[in-house]
Amino acid sequence: MLFGRVMGWLLIGLAVIMASADAVMALGPAEYAGIITADVVTLLTGGEPEVSEGVSLLASIEAMLLDTPAWLVMGPMGTALLVACRKRARRYRFRRD
Repeated sequence: MLFGRVMGWLLIGLAVIMASADAVMALGPAEYAGIITADVVTLLTGGEPEVSEGVSLLASIEAMLLDTPAWLVMGPMGTALLVACRKRARRYRFRRD
């Protein structure tokens, strides 16, 4: 559980850094080219992500996800990890008070 919380906070921090980098690039004098998820996957794996070809719903969702800004994908992933790995209060089912 501790590992999940640490990874969740790291993903949220990474999303904040990527969002601020996108904002700086958008306000700069050069042409705006944001950080997309496919770029992050390429950096992490060392190769380009393979998008399944075809007209299926899964292929279109995968292509759409890889074209979104990276901070928009990393932020909800980190939030989901934090929610899934949070500390929960102990419940005692068979205790009478």
